[in-house]
Amino acid sequence: MEQDEAARRAKSAGVTRLLEEHPQSWQFAIKSAAALVRALPTDLAPAEESAHTFHVEARPEDKR
Repeated sequence: MEQDEAARRAKSAGVTRLLEEHPQSWQFAIKSAAALVRALPTDLAPAEESAHTFHVEARPEDKR
């Protein structure tokens, strides 16, 4: 990845200090994030997405 692209992404994410102090870590993080995005399934129906199925169980003290 070019330095200009890394700088653009760091500025967009608000982590320019990270890029300045740890450029290799920033480059690694961007590449890792891209790999994670590519691994996500793209054929899920909206009801199958975790944001639509997550719920929090009520604690006993909340059931009053």
